[in-house]
Order: sequence, then C-alpha cells, then structure tokens
Amino acid sequence: MSACSPAPAAGGLGTLRFHQLLVRYGPAYLERFGQAMPARQREVLQTILDCRTPALGGSLFACPDCHTHHYSYHSCNNRHCPQCGQTDTEAWLAHQSQLLLPVPYFLVTFTVPDPLRRWIRSHPQLGYSLLFSTSAQALQHLARNRKRFGASLGLLGLLHTWTRTLLYHPHIHYLVPGGGLSPDQRSWIAARHQFLLPKRPLAQHFRSLFSKALQKQDPAAWKTLPAKIWKQRWVVDLQPVGSGENALRYLSRYVFQTATANRSLHLLPNGRIRWPYRESQTRQWRHLDLEPFELIRRFLQHILPSGFHRVRLFGWLHPAGRNNLNRVRALLNQAPLLTDAERQAWQPPTPLEPNLQTADEPDSELPHRPTCPRCHRPMEWIALWHAGDPVPDPPERAPP
Repeated sequence: MSACSPAPAAGGLGTLRFHQLLVRYGPAYLERFGQAMPARQREVLQTILDCRTPALGGSLFACPDCHTHHYSYHSCNNRHCPQCGQTDTEAWLAHQSQLLLPVPYFLVTFTVPDPLRRWIRSHPQLGYSLLFSTSAQALQHLARNRKRFGASLGLLGLLHTWTRTLLYHPHIHYLVPGGGLSPDQRSWIAARHQFLLPKRPLAQHFRSLFSKALQKQDPAAWKTLPAKIWKQRWVVDLQPVGSGENALRYLSRYVFQTATANRSLHLLPNGRIRWPYRESQTRQWRHLDLEPFELIRRFLQHILPSGFHRVRLFGWLHPAGRNNLNRVRALLNQAPLLTDAERQAWQPPTPLEPNLQTADEPDSELPHRPTCPRCHRPMEWIALWHAGDPVPDPPERAPP
C-alpha cells in the first residue's frame, strides 16, 4: 500500500492540492465504502466535496459595461475542510498571543498506549472527553499538592490525533504558564526554573484517573480492554518552551485545520500520491507513497464528533474563571481582561469620535465584489442563492 524513501523525488504526473485530491477521488470513495463508513465521516466528506460549488449556494455578479458574469460559491466553513480555516487560525493565534503572561511556559503532552488508541478511535466522543478530563485533573491534582507545587494551574489544551504520516495517534497538548494561583488566591507561586511537575508521577496519576473514569462511565468497555493497559507505563512529555509564543504558533496549526491542511502533493505515474513529511527525530524530509483511497482513509479517521471542541481551557483560564484570571494578571502587573460591556461602561467613546460606519458605506454583509476579467472594473452583485435553491441564470446581454 505504501513505500517510504529518504527524500522527495521529482517527476510524476504533476501536483494537486489535497482538496483537489478529495474532489477527484472522493465520490468514488463514497460509492465504494459509503455504506460501511461511520455516518459522521460520510457527512463531513460530502460537505467538503460541496465546498465552493453551486450545492452550497453563492452569489452572481455581472459587469455593468461588458455584461460578463461571474459565480462566487459559498465555502463550507467545516473545520475539517482543507480549503477553509486559514483566516480563523490567524485570528485565533493573534488573540491567544495577546493573552500570554510574562512567565515561562511549558508544553505538556499526554499520550495513551496503542490498545487504548484503537478503542478511542471506535468511541471518539467518550474517548476524547476522558482524555481531556483525566489529563487536566492529573495536572491540577499534582500541582495543588503542597509537596509538588501548591497552586492551581491555568491550562490551554488541544486535542491532536495524527502523526506526520497521518496514522491515528490521539494525544493532548497543554500550554501551561509556569506558575499558579495560591489556595487563598492572593499570591502567584512561580514554578522552579525549567521545571513544572515530575513526568512519571503525572503519567501514573493520569493512567489511574482514566481507568477509574472509564470503569465508571462504561464498565463493559473497561472489561473488554487488555488488563495490561492499566499496568504498563504511560508516557507524558513535559518541556519548557520559553515565552510560549513558538509553542502557541505550533498549536495554532491544528485548531481549525485537520491533519493535512491543503498542501500540494505529487501524483505519481503508478497512480499513487506522494505524501511528504519530516521525521521528528532526524528532522530530515522523507515521503510516503499511498494509494488515493488509503490517503483519504487516513484523513477521515481524524474527523471529530459533531460539536466536539478540539481546544479547551481549564483552571483559571476557563471562561468561568475570569475573575481568578484577572487576579493572576493583577499579581503579574498585567491589565485586566474586560468584557465589551465593561469596556463600554468604563471607557465610553467621546462625543468627538467619528462614527465608524456611515450611511454611504456598503453593507458589510454583502459579498466581496470581484473584478471583471475583461474590463477590470468592480462587478455588480446581481443575486444570492442558498443551498437547495435553484442557481440563478446570468442576466441577458443588452443588444448592441
């Protein structure tokens, strides 16, 4: 099914983006495997295939001079779509970067043994929820222990389910400020230099919490799993990451785009697709040659359950803990975070401020007007249609 080589090779039948690969091979994949696919995967794949096509609706534009017409189709905005999400990623990164505290940060990664990964893949809703809840509890429990740290943490967690070769490997990254809020909430307790918590006790506690939680929520599933899972060593990695900016940039790649993004791939003469990746240990580029259906299968196993949040906040970073977060910010000489209502009440606009939107400005909800390819003038918006509506016909040309 696949082959690895130490370096990317040239040649082939050209390149195509990952979304183009889905459009080219996705319908055949659905026809062949659709009945056996999980409903969620089938739904998401069809949505991605409909992205920026007449099926999702769009707008019709026409040039006022030469009457050239142009259709602009709606994006699906599905978080798994290779075409969508780049703007959201940049906005998320900019917002989170502004919230970084002036303390050292740590990147903590929780992983689980292989037999448990297979169970989570078949039970993603419960499996991912337990990954989040038990790993966050493990961090907080050890941090609040006075022998370890004696403070409560703020945690930004992100679920990541793929390796560089798109294999299924669910794990959670936490970006953690190097310090915490004291039990009386009156002081900031800084972490020791380059050290937050011991990894082995953290991994053992994580394993224990996951076992107890699964046994309580799904005892039948717990009994079917090999007993050795709860005895073998689990792995938690904990690394200092300086100011947290680079780690946050790394995490941002996975917030709104799943596994592949819309990278460019080589189509080989034998019909396979060349997937480039960089090895973690050597940092050398290698490539993997996969059948198109196998590449699609690897992508689909990273589809999240409907409504499941890939990013979660815990401790005093949780939205419900905003008062404690502002205590932390005050202790670190940082300005408080204000809601829009608080900002309006405490910093109302002055009467001399100009109105940012005038009656002459175009409606911001109207679609962006393209430029006519013939006249190079802005085209006029003619019609809008939604998914399921008939596609409007272009306007008739005026007689010469």
